[in-house]
Amino acid sequence: MKREITKKENMGCVLAGKRPEWIPSFFDDCAFVHSIALDRKPGQKEGRAVDVFGTEFTQTVDGWMPVYSKTGEYALCDITKWKGVMPGISLSEVDWEEDARLIKAMHVKDGQVINYNAGWVWDQLHYMMGFEEALLALVLEPEACRECLDAIADFWIDAMRRLSKHLKPDLIMFMEHLATHRGLLMSPETYRAVIKPVHRKMFAAIAELGVPPEIHVDGYIEDLIPDFAEMGIKVIQPFQVMNDINRYKEQYDLVAIGGWDAFGPGNLEGATEEDIRASVRLSMDTYGPAYRYVFMESGLTPKFSGHIKYIKDEASRYGRAYYK
Repeated sequence: MKREITKKENMGCVLAGKRPEWIPSFFDDCAFVHSIALDRKPGQKEGRAVDVFGTEFTQTVDGWMPVYSKTGEYALCDITKWKGVMPGISLSEVDWEEDARLIKAMHVKDGQVINYNAGWVWDQLHYMMGFEEALLALVLEPEACRECLDAIADFWIDAMRRLSKHLKPDLIMFMEHLATHRGLLMSPETYRAVIKPVHRKMFAAIAELGVPPEIHVDGYIEDLIPDFAEMGIKVIQPFQVMNDINRYKEQYDLVAIGGWDAFGPGNLEGATEEDIRASVRLSMDTYGPAYRYVFMESGLTPKFSGHIKYIKDEASRYGRAYYK
């Protein structure tokens, strides 16, 4: 009797571009984790949390958002003074073995692929400054901006190396929100001049650990996909439908995690059960035939959380039978 392969073995087929036994459903087959030791901690004010860079966040229906988005309380107002907001935590004093143990105990189910979110640099900058000031800094103070981003990257790379020794992740990603569904937040030229050199170092550090480099980046990013491939990125998550996903999967041997249309009928108020299930099947039918695909319902509107039971059920039912 043939042994059923594990979720990790099936994901290995996906990453290698081979025919897997089924289309993985990201949140069922993968544990999306980050360091607990470096996670945001409760702030001094009720309902707030603070990160290791001193930025305060508040909970909203769409998740944790920097406090400045409503009050203008920036953690960093002058990019040339970035050294004042660098973390004071000593990474050598963190018990990384215990951090890995807690992550596995709290967030990883038996057999799941460990997808480790190791940090972010551009995101950290706009967390601290706000989007407008961060975008201005890219253009008006590119050298100071590059120095700041480089220091943030060094922090997260150091933490990643320490934690990975004990966590043994299957995928490692850095999270960078560089675009909306309409296009990039900055020009490709600005990205390449200021951010890309920092990204190159970050994703090279992942590759040095023998783990496929992955980027979490939403929106319309086609102008940067050649840059991602040139830096050695192997996985884009969540690869969203405003991009020509199949074209870039084939052209650069990329693995796409995503492919669910967050702007389609399956993510609308009043969507029927069949609308929602059909949106899952459409994703798998569109991106599954050429392999290198993992379904992910990224962009599901939180206030439509009742949709998730149909999405998960259809992703399991249809995805498990897809290649059979």
